[in-house]
Amino acid sequence: MEFKATELLPTILDAGKWIGGAIVVAGGWIAGRWTLRRSRRERRNRIIKHLHGLPDECKAVLLEFYKQGVHTLRGAPHDPPMRVLISQGIVNRGPGGGTYDAVDSYLSIKPEVWDVMDSWVEELDEAAMHSAENQLRDTE
Repeated sequence: MEFKATELLPTILDAGKWIGGAIVVAGGWIAGRWTLRRSRRERRNRIIKHLHGLPDECKAVLLEFYKQGVHTLRGAPHDPPMRVLISQGIVNRGPGGGTYDAVDSYLSIKPEVWDVMDSWVEELDEAAMHSAENQLRDTE
């Protein structure tokens, strides 16, 4: 049995189409992963920059969450720093623990903010940290 090159040509072309398709799919997957990672990094940096721009009173509240290592604290949602954090979408206000209480509610940091808290605290300079802690002591 003898094979002619012209008989193998369609088979080679079909294999080339499959290999080319696989390369295109793999390239698209890699590009998608790169874009996703870049957008996550940009969002993280945007959140950290926003946290740096907050007033010291708000930073003090966020540091209190961080120091206690909790996402949720019970507090007064109508305090000025909490109103700022709630209005800017950093903290969510929850119910008052089974009772309706306009003064005392559960306050939770949003997950996307909590995820960057370690980096934010590391970048926070000592002067800003002390100022925020002093603000917290003054309000107590």
